[in-house]
Amino acid sequence: MQFVVLHHTAWPAHPAHYDLMLQMKPGLSDADPVLKTFATLTDEFPDGKSHADARARKAGAGDPVAQANLLRLIADHRRAYLSFEGALSADRGRVVRVEAGALNFLGTPDAGLQELRFHLEGQILRGDYRLRHMGGGTYAFERMRRV
Repeated sequence: MQFVVLHHTAWPAHPAHYDLMLQMKPGLSDADPVLKTFATLTDEFPDGKSHADARARKAGAGDPVAQANLLRLIADHRRAYLSFEGALSADRGRVVRVEAGALNFLGTPDAGLQELRFHLEGQILRGDYRLRHMGGGTYAFERMRRV
């Protein structure tokens, strides 16, 4: 399995953000919607570091570093986005791939998506991470262990 982080910009009436896409199954073609997708709430790269940090939790919602690691679950995306960069159809802006690599789930993914644990092997994101459901479609992206 693979993962990708896309920087999504120039979408009218939508703020710039990052999309973390996790391949949940191989799929038969690039058209298969196999990428569970989580969008950042800010235009900050999600590194998984700050939300699990006690100082960031104390700083609360006003801390932009902590906010970078809060993501919201959005619609599943097609497998083609693992390698896609460029303009999106229907005037939905542009995406640039800023990170990609291998993805290995640590255990079976929770069908209810309350918590996903996985290992990432990218250039920036390397180590064990989790996405923990915080309620209302919001997830905390946390690094558990760096490799």
